[in-house]
Parts: sequence; structure tokens; C-alpha cells
Amino acid sequence: MTVTAERVTGAATALPSLVDALVAVPFDGVSVDALQESIAAVTPQVSRLQGWLQTAAGQLEQRTGGTMPADDTGRGRSTAGWLADVQHSTPGSAGSQLRTARLLQRLPLVVAAVLDGVLTPAQAAVLTRLIGTVDDLALVESQPQLITVAAELDPHQLGRWVAHQIATHCEPALEQEQSRSQERRYLQHRRESDGSLHGRFRLSREDSEAFLTALEPLARRSGDDDRRTAGQRRADALVELSEQVLRHGTLPDAGGLRPQLSYVLPADWAARQQEQAACTACGPRCEEHQPLSFCDTVDAALPGHGGIRAEQACATAAWSGPQTRSRIEALLCDARITRVLLTPLGQVRGFEPLRDSVTPAQRRTLAARDLGCVARGCTRPPAQCDAHHLRARADGGPTTMDNLVLLCRRHHVLWHLGELQLHHLTVPWHPDQQTPPHPPDDLVGAGPGP
Repeated sequence: MTVTAERVTGAATALPSLVDALVAVPFDGVSVDALQESIAAVTPQVSRLQGWLQTAAGQLEQRTGGTMPADDTGRGRSTAGWLADVQHSTPGSAGSQLRTARLLQRLPLVVAAVLDGVLTPAQAAVLTRLIGTVDDLALVESQPQLITVAAELDPHQLGRWVAHQIATHCEPALEQEQSRSQERRYLQHRRESDGSLHGRFRLSREDSEAFLTALEPLARRSGDDDRRTAGQRRADALVELSEQVLRHGTLPDAGGLRPQLSYVLPADWAARQQEQAACTACGPRCEEHQPLSFCDTVDAALPGHGGIRAEQACATAAWSGPQTRSRIEALLCDARITRVLLTPLGQVRGFEPLRDSVTPAQRRTLAARDLGCVARGCTRPPAQCDAHHLRARADGGPTTMDNLVLLCRRHHVLWHLGELQLHHLTVPWHPDQQTPPHPPDDLVGAGPGP
């Protein structure tokens, strides 16, 4: 064994002892300051080790020609497959690591910067995008400058900087990148048992521009009382975006019909809502209109039992299943939906397409008067708002200007949940918010003039 080989083997052999000594120290007696110092000291060393592993794997592939020596069975295997087993990763991940290592062999100063802890492997991987798009000699000569720039940027920021370099010096390469990105686009979603939808997607650069341009205004905070997380705001914005397309956009026909939101309202459910709306004593103590008990709906599902089944006790959406009363009421205020009334046997008792009850002229007037969502502190513009009935349509509320206001979807649902009241709105024209005018302070108590 050569001296160099002995040094590498000796250092690799000593490494587990150092790691053992580090992980053996219990955290209970370590102060917060000491933890911070330790993390700050260990992190760059971990990055250097990752860089060494990648470089070493590239050397291994180069020297073996991509195929490991035959094992005891006489069969050889790929370097990527062997590396995947050693690292407990996938062959695809190992192959990507080897491809990056091959490219970095053409940028030796960048590799040295990773091993010295100046750059991370992720930063170095971003720089490999320049290989083949920029003149090789110019790229090699520019390594010191590349390292200086890359060290100050995170991988995402560095990726944007590299994209600008490619666009400046090799537009065809950028077009190829965009084409590959376009081919990798997808959207996956899955319905969970609770009716929620979850998924993942990937969009190309040019497609993401249109998507984010439409999403960003809807994902902003809607006032000081908006306590939603950034992720929650983006999720709500995606729903708002879909609802605006349904309300204002033009979609292809589906079976000869324009796509509509469809909700199934069982006849018993609709009848109970009307009875409760007409009942002046309805409330927690109203014996006649007590909510269904869980035991009742469970018993109704058993063979031979009567009563109202759970499916008859709530409204149902075509895609997402059961819906709450507050959501249905918000939609009924200002939506283009279809209502289907079913009997307990599932027969259609009534079919009623509900067009927007608010006319275009009323919408324009509301926009001019309210200038957006009237919830205090909310900044949603008129285009992102529903026309809301202050007195519900189910309670006989008219579709007139003195009973209509603009509310964004979040505040609209909060109203129907009972968490938003009239005093939370800015509606100075409403009788309940009007106060008699006060004389100026300098005239209070003053007697009649001469």
C-alpha cells in the first residue's frame, strides 16, 4: 500500500472514532450557546465530507469505467448500483451524484473550494449547469470569480444567477432547459378519507410565471387580523383562483354543458333549513328543531331501521363530499351552482339551476360603493369578493343594494360561521352603523350668536 493510500485509509479509519466521541456527549448538560457553536462548527465539516464522497465516487467511476470488479459470483455491477447500496439510496440518486461528479472534474478549483468548505456540494452542482453552455476556456479561467459569487448566494439564488448567465451567453441552451422542464411538468392529486385533497405538481419556468402572477395577489394577507400561514394563504388563493374562473371565465364544455359547481341538497335537509329559518324561537332550546344525534344517524344506517341517514343530513358536493352549512350559505349568496333535491329513496324531487342572483349592474355598483371587501382591515379588491346578503336569502333577505356587501371568500365563510358580525364591517351607510352627527368641538356649549 502506498503512503497516499495509507493516509486516506488511516483518516477514514479514524473518522468513526471522532464521530463516536461527538455523539456520545449527552445534550442535557450542553447550553444553548454551546449547541449553537457546535452546530456551526460541525455543519461545514459535514458539507466537506459530502463533497469528498461525491469526488471520491467520481474517481471510482472513472477508474472502474462505470463497472465494479466482478464479485464472488463472477458478475460485475454498475458503480451507481454499488454506490446506491453503500449509501442506502436509489440508483437514480446515485447516478445523479455521479453525473455531477463527472462534470465537476472539469472545474478543479470549484472541487477544491467544496473540499475546503468554501462552497457546498449544492452550490457546486448549480455551477455545473454552465458546462457546455459557456466557452470551456472562459469557464475554467473564471473559476475564482465563480467561487466568489457562488459563496455569497444560496443554491436557489445561485440558480437564478446562472440562468441569467446562460440567457446572456447561450440562449439555445436556455431554451433546451425550458423544453426539458416543460416535459417534466405534472400535477398529481389524491382524495383523502376526510374529503381533503392533497398532491404535488411541477411547472416549467414560463408556465410558473403565469401561475404565480395570478396566485400572488390572492395569497397576500387580507388585513391585520389575517393569521393564516403563508401555506394556508396560498392554498386559499388556489381555491379563489378556481372560483373566479368558474364565476368569470370561460371553460370548455363538459358533455355539452358549461362546467358548474353542483351540490346535492337532500330534500329533508333543505326542508329543515327552511323550517329553522322560519322558526322565531329556533336556537339551542328549540325542542322542535334539535340537531340530529349521532346515535340516530348511526341507527338509520342499519338494515331495517328508519330515520334520517347521515347522507340525508347534509349537503354534498360532486368532488369533495359533505359540505358544511356555512359553506353552502356562502355559495348561495353569490354563486353559479345547481341544486338537486333528492327524496330519502334517492329520487330527484327537484332540479334548480341557480344563476347569479346579483345582476351585473349590482356588481358594478357594489364595486363602486364598497371598493372591495368591507371587513375591517381587509384589502381584497372587488374582483376577489363575493356579493354577500347581510340578511340571508334563506331568511328572506332581498337581493337589494341595502342588503348586499362585498366580502372576500375567507370573511364570507367567517360570517356564515358566526365569527364575523356587522360591527366587524365598514358599512357606514347601514342604519345600524349610522350615528347622529356631532357639532364641532368649538361649538359645544356655545350659546346662540348675536
